[in-house]
Amino acid sequence: MQIKDKKVIIIGTTGKLGVAFCRELLRNGAGTIIILDDQEIQAQSAVEELNKEFGKNRVNYLSCDVSKNILDCVFKEAVGILGGLDILINNADLINESNICRAVDVNITAVVRGTLLGVQVMGKDLGGRGGIVVNVASILGLDVLAQLPIYSTTKQAVISFSRSYAQPYHYNRTGVKIVVLCPGVSDSCIKENINNFYEDPEAISEQQLTILPKKVETVAHGLIYAIRCAQNGSIWVSEDGQPVYEIQPPDLLPEKSTDNNHTE
Repeated sequence: MQIKDKKVIIIGTTGKLGVAFCRELLRNGAGTIIILDDQEIQAQSAVEELNKEFGKNRVNYLSCDVSKNILDCVFKEAVGILGGLDILINNADLINESNICRAVDVNITAVVRGTLLGVQVMGKDLGGRGGIVVNVASILGLDVLAQLPIYSTTKQAVISFSRSYAQPYHYNRTGVKIVVLCPGVSDSCIKENINNFYEDPEAISEQQLTILPKKVETVAHGLIYAIRCAQNGSIWVSEDGQPVYEIQPPDLLPEKSTDNNHTE
């Protein structure tokens, strides 16, 4: 998909990665972006910064706790302001090993609800033009970190849900691509949250921290590539400050025998 003049909603945007997403989309010609987040001070600051750089009203903000049912109403409001939707980026993210419900609500429920809302708006079967949903998971959804089992599990769920909803059963009807982007977790984010929520932060080794990307800009470049070039249902990884690359999940189940005479 080409990005020029496209209408974009980003759910969960106030962190450095979300702002980098906005900036790179605007650099590549995105028309208008609306960000949904509950961190009002940071969001307003980001909007002011981006509009100063790219022009008045290129980015707008709507306050919303994306883990709550209010997301439905605010999402519809955002679509109304945009006059449609072409690109949805689900970027809600929380590391909190001590509050399982909150972590699940932000990292899984918000992504699932956002995806369903986006498909309802963009789906060709409901009068839309088609489009793309990029669900931002994590490299920890592909590889595990023992000290962050809840976070790793939620990101694995995002990947599984995205792959399921990208199947032809849905795509042939809606024309909406579902793509997954798996960045590492930013240094500041993981270290801050481990100190807050994990009882033994020193247990995170320097070797384990090498999964982290060095620059959010690299991940943002990967987002642009995925929007332009990714196939429906594909999974893309950004790590070590290198260009994004696609992975093929392994088949976990063996092929079933077609030999009807097979016996144990």
